[in-house]
Amino acid sequence: MNFRILVPLAAISIAILVYLLTPTAALYQFILNTERSLAGLELKKIEIDQLEIEYLRGGKGPVLILLHGFGANKDNWNKLSGHLVEQFDVIAIDVPGFGNSTKDFELDYDVLSQVDRVKRFTEALNLDQFSLAGSSMGGYIAGNFAARYPLLVDNLWLISPFGVRTTQLSDMFAATKNGEQPAVLPRNETEFMNLFTFLFVEPPFIPSPILRHLASEAKASADLNSKIFQQIHRMKEGEPNPDMPLDSVLREYEGQVLITWGGKDRVLHVSGAKVLKKTLPHAELDINENVGHLPILEIPSKTAETFISFYKEF
Repeated sequence: MNFRILVPLAAISIAILVYLLTPTAALYQFILNTERSLAGLELKKIEIDQLEIEYLRGGKGPVLILLHGFGANKDNWNKLSGHLVEQFDVIAIDVPGFGNSTKDFELDYDVLSQVDRVKRFTEALNLDQFSLAGSSMGGYIAGNFAARYPLLVDNLWLISPFGVRTTQLSDMFAATKNGEQPAVLPRNETEFMNLFTFLFVEPPFIPSPILRHLASEAKASADLNSKIFQQIHRMKEGEPNPDMPLDSVLREYEGQVLITWGGKDRVLHVSGAKVLKKTLPHAELDINENVGHLPILEIPSKTAETFISFYKEF
């Protein structure tokens, strides 16, 4: 065999061997570090009143704070952030209760408790003006933050947000109304893999070490996640009953708002976008018809470009 062919084949064989022999947690961390580096993000940590918050930060320009959804973490934003760091100083935090921030079963994780923690985080970093984005649960927190502290928020970006009370039932909540387990509360690897396909129309490529590691983390966090799920969603007869619904608390909000949603979202029904538009007539809608619950992962480039264009309008 030609020597020129042998060398790359040997390199590939070694890479495959390393991949097979490296523990899942180590591979997970290596892949995350690479992803963060490519996105221009650096890992940081801060302690606030005995509360530890881990976050990623990178880029230049006006500050944009990103709040992830239920069961997720700050790294959900990596792919999107790579398209934003040339325009913004991006800060993606692990919302307490998730990721590597404080996880204390004795704490409360209702929406106003989380709003207060985000407020203390911004004060600790001396941030007095910023744009605020939230996906799913993060959108619920972001919307309530903006309603409570409107002068701090330049632009509010709600991405498939939870907390719209007068919306149609999604596939997930139609199932919970029939007594089924919420899809976003996986208790084992099989349920986690089912959730992964439930979230997307066209699932993005995510290396198997990351999926396996996330599945193990979801299993380990099942009890705490169940508590947080109930405190955020306030389930009543199988349906969500948010105590601070966005279509109520944002009624008087006058700031600039972009609402992004996937047209085939099975977790939170896209009809919530039109409900919010009635509440916020000045808001801009960005409906992506063939996309699921997480446009930040399914179509990160387009999602980022839409926000950049929206920001430049004002």
